[in-house]
Amino acid sequence: MSSLSHWYGQDLSIDKDRLKIVSGAEEVQQRLLRRLLTNSGDCIWQPKYGAGVRKMVGQVLRPGMMQASIRAEVLQDSGVDSSKPVEVIITDRGGGGCDCQISYFDNENNEKKEINFPIL
Repeated sequence: MSSLSHWYGQDLSIDKDRLKIVSGAEEVQQRLLRRLLTNSGDCIWQPKYGAGVRKMVGQVLRPGMMQASIRAEVLQDSGVDSSKPVEVIITDRGGGGCDCQISYFDNENNEKKEINFPIL
């Protein structure tokens, strides 16, 4: 499967005067980031889609709750091997922000992949 390249919060990517197409591990990472940063209820076609980690900003940091929510959302993606563990590490940066590091196994080639992003 392939799709248009679109990192959450950025414009569509261009490659040689055309919209860039992605597949494989990069496509999975883009989908995961979009799923995690989308608030539940914001997608009118799928009201339960999204982890809503942005809504957690500024609240009391509860790493266990955040990790469970993120892990559950990551496991819903078809590009993630759900038979293997998903590791989620939340690091408090102070000031209401934190960093998220996720390790999972890619379903296509069984390689361990990582995605890191700030939650602020």
